[in-house]
Amino acid sequence: MTLREAQAGGSHVVWDGDRVETADDRLFDPQWWREHNALTGKAQGRGAAWFVDGLDGQPWVLRHNRRGGLLAQINHDRFLWPGTARARSLMELRLLALLHARGLPVPAPVAARAARSGVIYRGDVITERIAGAQPLADRLLREPVPATAWQMLGSVLARFHRAGVWHADLNARNVLVDDADNFHLIDLDKARLRTPGRWREANLARLGRSLDKFRLADNDFCFADTDWAALRGGYQAAFANG
Repeated sequence: MTLREAQAGGSHVVWDGDRVETADDRLFDPQWWREHNALTGKAQGRGAAWFVDGLDGQPWVLRHNRRGGLLAQINHDRFLWPGTARARSLMELRLLALLHARGLPVPAPVAARAARSGVIYRGDVITERIAGAQPLADRLLREPVPATAWQMLGSVLARFHRAGVWHADLNARNVLVDDADNFHLIDLDKARLRTPGRWREANLARLGRSLDKFRLADNDFCFADTDWAALRGGYQAAFANG
């Protein structure tokens, strides 16, 4: 992977030069993909995401950075310009490149843009779509996952935490599970590398609250206290085994 950076009009773009020869604003425009019959779907969440047939022949996900919380009602996607080193979309792509190179289960990064207008910018990120994967929340709405999978998820989360990765929004929709019960983390917007600390337990607790929220909302949601115990067991075992 060779990350490249360039200024394109009012946008600063970072991209994987091994996947895309050059990147410009067209790549981040869903309408451009639609006009080229390459827009294959759309997912809804905190940030809108579009599925496209990528230029390298692989499926991609294009995600537009959006705000959460009450502020989103009056300002859903504009951010104060902090410079190219700290723009959220660009930081996320650089972090994904680092984690992917380390073998952690994250989407392969493709490109990111910070489109600036004066002191304001909007951000977009493109990643490779993980084949056969779906949000853990969607899977659990249909069927349970075995205890061994929960243990594996705990082990995967321990790998991220041992690498110092703090996920800003660790919830049951940002954990993907594929057909072989392999787990991946997505949407690393605002994620950071941190030194060991209490944030690890807080990060796990955030996921636990998310799972409990889904369980309270739907009696058919397949999540039990024993599942959480299996996850915690896999997490602790991963740390114990070094």
